[in-house]
Amino acid sequence: MFKHLFTGIYRNFLRDKLSTILNLTNLVIGFTVFTLLSLIVNYEFNYDKFNKNSDHIYKVQTRQDDSYPTNFCTYSPSAYRYHLMSDLPEVEKVLLMGETSGQYFTLPDGNQLYDKYGYWCENSIFDIFTIHLNEGDKNSALTEPYTILLSETLSDKLFPNGNANGKQVVVDKRIPLTVTGVYSDFKPNSTLQASYLISLPTYSALNTNSDFRDNWTSINWDNFVLLKKGADPTLVNAKIKDAFKDVKNFEKSSPYLHPLAKWHISPNNQSDLIIGLSILSFAAILILVLSCVNYVNLSLASSSRRAREIGIKKVIGSSKKMLALQFLFETIILTVTSVVIGLFLAQTISPIVGQLFQTKMNLNVFSEGRLLFIVISVSLLAGIISGLYPSFILSSFNPVKVLKGKFFQNSAKKISLKKVLVTSQFSITVFMLVVSFILTSHVDFILNKSLGFKSNEILISEINFNEKIPFSTVRNRLLQHPEIADACFSSTVPFEGNIGGYVTWDGAQPEEKVMISRNYVNYDFIPTYGLQMVYGRNFSKDHPSDKRGCIINETAMKAFGWSNPDEKQIYFYDRAIPVIGVVKDFHPFSVHNSIPPYLMFLNSDIAEGTQKVTVRYLHGNEQKAKEIINSELETVIPNDAFEFKDFSHLFYLDDAIKFWQSMKKIFIFFSILTILVSSMGLLGLMIFSIQRRTKEIGVRKVMGSSVFELYQQLSSEILILLVSSLVFAFPAAIYVYKTMPGSYKEPLSVIDFTVAFSIVAVITILTISYHVIKISVGNPVNALKYE
Repeated sequence: MFKHLFTGIYRNFLRDKLSTILNLTNLVIGFTVFTLLSLIVNYEFNYDKFNKNSDHIYKVQTRQDDSYPTNFCTYSPSAYRYHLMSDLPEVEKVLLMGETSGQYFTLPDGNQLYDKYGYWCENSIFDIFTIHLNEGDKNSALTEPYTILLSETLSDKLFPNGNANGKQVVVDKRIPLTVTGVYSDFKPNSTLQASYLISLPTYSALNTNSDFRDNWTSINWDNFVLLKKGADPTLVNAKIKDAFKDVKNFEKSSPYLHPLAKWHISPNNQSDLIIGLSILSFAAILILVLSCVNYVNLSLASSSRRAREIGIKKVIGSSKKMLALQFLFETIILTVTSVVIGLFLAQTISPIVGQLFQTKMNLNVFSEGRLLFIVISVSLLAGIISGLYPSFILSSFNPVKVLKGKFFQNSAKKISLKKVLVTSQFSITVFMLVVSFILTSHVDFILNKSLGFKSNEILISEINFNEKIPFSTVRNRLLQHPEIADACFSSTVPFEGNIGGYVTWDGAQPEEKVMISRNYVNYDFIPTYGLQMVYGRNFSKDHPSDKRGCIINETAMKAFGWSNPDEKQIYFYDRAIPVIGVVKDFHPFSVHNSIPPYLMFLNSDIAEGTQKVTVRYLHGNEQKAKEIINSELETVIPNDAFEFKDFSHLFYLDDAIKFWQSMKKIFIFFSILTILVSSMGLLGLMIFSIQRRTKEIGVRKVMGSSVFELYQQLSSEILILLVSSLVFAFPAAIYVYKTMPGSYKEPLSVIDFTVAFSIVAVITILTISYHVIKISVGNPVNALKYE
């Protein structure tokens, strides 16, 4: 029996090459795209799973209910480590880490290498995270002061000849640290990325006056815990929720456990990545459905070519079951072939997709056993299900009607199904195109949105001033050069760093307070960044009292309910601070987030400790400006390390911007493939529909129908279905737009919808026109001789 089935299938494939090629190509593309999108989604959702204790690792974060909206802060105070988590019976291990804000390493040639990605860290990191140590001892690597661990990459830069263990590195030109080990670079799908780890005892030794062990108000550390097996995290949350009840101005804050599994997907309850991955998952399913719909369409469309075969087989005794099995077997063979080709094709082009996503993601189809099983199962199931309906329809042909050529008369139900399938095909294609245009507009809007300050021609560096330096001295030396326009220093700069705090204000209700972002700036910060004053004035040396005042932004003034700041005060840590001016809103953080209430306090002219130095240069003089800055600062602060970079480097570090840029590229790429799949389905549908109506066309031509009338008759149904698809495609695309995260969005444009529909319409009309006109201008005698 199987030999007979294989022989029949083989002969049918040879006899109907066009149908076979179209179906095979359609399914291959569908399964390939489904596999690639599944790989991306799986990769993102499996971040950090390589850690052997991943199911029991939690980050202790801070919920701030005094903020509006509630702020789920990813950081926490260092006091959690010493006074909250270490004594809980559910906790097996605790780990305190703090970002170093970057360090300068002295290279063998004497130059400075700046690396931002480092942590102060306890040795318990090896008990919680899975880290491979190539050199050194995990039991003692980070237990002593003035010790450091290096990643393989950083170690190769600092010690090109290898064997870094036991050697010294100099940090910030003055701090010698002993290398106690070298670890393998963190995996690309690790949320924790660090080029170096400096022992926490080193931090204590360098900050002897710090009270970080007892500090509850500096929420700038990372606390991790490893819970014991079987421990209930909800019970731990209940035990620690009132930790801030006696901390003044922080009474409404509370710690909570955030599982490692959600650290990458939703670090602070933001939904950007979850929504983006949901859109990709939906797109994967849609493209798979589109391929299956095309398969059904093509199978039903080619049914007229199989009708006589089926009629004859039934007359000579073949049962409906046997015929259904034959057609289903054809589907299985085609589906299995398509899945195999699709998997290898997905593996081949996965590096391209990784580049589109701007990550080092390793999209290896065959290394993910569980995902591979799911993809193969879903693909096979989808292919077989899509073949079931044509199999039963074809096997149910009435042999008498078939042999009389009357089977396709009055097939109302089949026509109805065909309309549903074709409409679905158009709906998916239009939807994918519209969403790709929406994402493109959204990303372009974010990249080109006004930041509220002059971001061009700005160079920034973080400098740890070892000695107290009058910044006016630095600024005056720089301004002697015509290439330099202005210079300032501050605690933070836009898009990097944040210092928070709660304030109350004149007119506030008792216990009413607002979480604000604050910055300590000098007199030249506002003009250097080109910020605009809308009320009052900038800090001025002519007003000594400004040292006790502040400048707020428009959002803060609205939050305080003020119509103007005249003679108003805010209250920060019980200190009354007069407001001397209001600056126009600007983006201190990602343009994806709403602008927060923002306060600026005046720094003294003395630059000391870690400060951000900003220099504005005249257009076209970046390289010359860097040379001037390096020369002048080496003279003024020869013992301090620094490296100036353009502001754009900070702007494009923003994770949300990078993610949506990737989403834009991915959707454009897969929308093109969707159009290709849809076009193939439409091509096959038109070919076989016209073949089935060849005799009708001949009769109409003999009766005097013109080419235009024939074109109208044959194409009107398809075009009506195309227009009908908009009823489903447009609302679905609008829904995606409304669910996209982000405080600022490009308004929906009619152009996006019009262009998407026009592209599909043009492809449809061209496909229809070629085949309809070709058959319409043919000799009607040939059409009447068709049967």
